[in-house]
Amino acid sequence: MVPITHSAPSDPADAIEIPAPLKAYLGLDGTPSWIVVTETNDFLWPGPYLRPIAGIKPSRFDYGMLPPRFYAYLRDRILKAHASRVLQQIRRTE
Repeated sequence: MVPITHSAPSDPADAIEIPAPLKAYLGLDGTPSWIVVTETNDFLWPGPYLRPIAGIKPSRFDYGMLPPRFYAYLRDRILKAHASRVLQQIRRTE
């Protein structure tokens, strides 16, 4: 999993801003958000780090699918961070 934050990155290379139309499509709030491409949170699936979306019945853990082009761009940025050894892999345990 990669983190999503409302805090703008100090280095623009560390994150990708989620376009407002994509945020609306996914049902996220209107505040600007970034996906951090230099960090992953690694854990067993499912586990305590995966929580259902509040107020949705039946319970869901996902907001939807990313468009293929955005997903490919995100994937490539994460792989680039990994190849250049700036990707931090944080192992989460119970």
